[in-house]
Amino acid sequence: MKELKNYYELNNDTVIDYLKSKLDYFDDNADIVSQEIGDGNLNLVFRLIDNNSSKSVIIKQALPYVRAAGESWPLDIGRGEIESKILKIEYDLTDGLVPEIYCYDGEMCCMIMEDLKDYVIMRTGVLDLVNYPKFADQVTDFMVKTLLLTTDVVVEHKEKKEMVKDFINPELCEITEELVYTEPFGTYERNSMEDFMVDFHKEQLEGDEELKLEVAKLKFEFMNNAQSLLHGDLHTGSIFVNQDNTKVIDPEFAFYGPIAYDVGALIANLIMNYLYTKTREDSDEKVAHEKWLESAIVDCIDMFADKFLKAFKESATDEMAKVDGFDKWYLNEILVGTAGVTGCEMVRRTVGFAHVKDLDCIEDDEKRKWAKQTNILMAKELIKSRSKIVTGKDYLKVIEKFV
Repeated sequence: MKELKNYYELNNDTVIDYLKSKLDYFDDNADIVSQEIGDGNLNLVFRLIDNNSSKSVIIKQALPYVRAAGESWPLDIGRGEIESKILKIEYDLTDGLVPEIYCYDGEMCCMIMEDLKDYVIMRTGVLDLVNYPKFADQVTDFMVKTLLLTTDVVVEHKEKKEMVKDFINPELCEITEELVYTEPFGTYERNSMEDFMVDFHKEQLEGDEELKLEVAKLKFEFMNNAQSLLHGDLHTGSIFVNQDNTKVIDPEFAFYGPIAYDVGALIANLIMNYLYTKTREDSDEKVAHEKWLESAIVDCIDMFADKFLKAFKESATDEMAKVDGFDKWYLNEILVGTAGVTGCEMVRRTVGFAHVKDLDCIEDDEKRKWAKQTNILMAKELIKSRSKIVTGKDYLKVIEKFV
């Protein structure tokens, strides 16, 4: 746990002077205003804007506790250093598919970074049924470049082991181990569900021993497979988009783990938005968004696979990795794991500690019940049958089976 010596929590009154003390970003005559825009559980996020020039910057400060739980759930604020390091790595690997970091202050656990003011949080956009035609191509570029290019397939083995040490992130990994792979499948205080989910949860999750065995396998794969430098929380709330560009943010859960974790988390959130969209009133906009989501799910799997194999052939340095057929075996293991992770993410976002707005915001009680219970049933199929779910069309078949 990093010691708090000169650390204090910023607010709208103090953050402007803080920025001036750390970075010469605005002109001397700037009229700076601050807005606290963070809506997550782990950080304070401020947007500072110069009214004279419209120039702006983001300051993100790690909190020493989980916001929703208060000081009863402490966290190591040193995680901000991990986030700043990985953003710099990802910026170089992806030619700017993440925001640029201008400065990191270890004492205050603050990042000063590019303001993505011309973007929206993807979850906000897709809840408004907005489609992003370039998203799948760009996010699969991000995943292939950040995930494959940080594996032993490409990186010299001693160098990679040093990177594993640099990105040990035990507290946030523990959150994932408990909130994704353990608590949603049993009776735990932090689980959160509506009355109509209680008996359904007991029957479909707690009472399904076959399912829990498969989840146990996925949990220990997560804990023990230091395959690649993960984002660790890749979902539509951690992606900024517009019609032309994609930027991935918030990799504070970054560590070396199985590639499937990042890919599966993304697919799960697209599926949950699909369920939300199904509950909307019929309209041309709704139909168009459903079709876009279906193509996005297919493309995020199939484009990832195609680009992964191409980059593998171009970038592999390990001699045994170049053995004929190894690339396809390696990819297949990732894709099988992806379906399992997708299911676990869908379960935990329905009955666990941290839900998604896509399901919770459905106002009609019966539609919300349908969406959440259908989400669980699809998730179980993805986990149990994951060895057969390795293409985009395989995901659509699962959706069609239950929707």
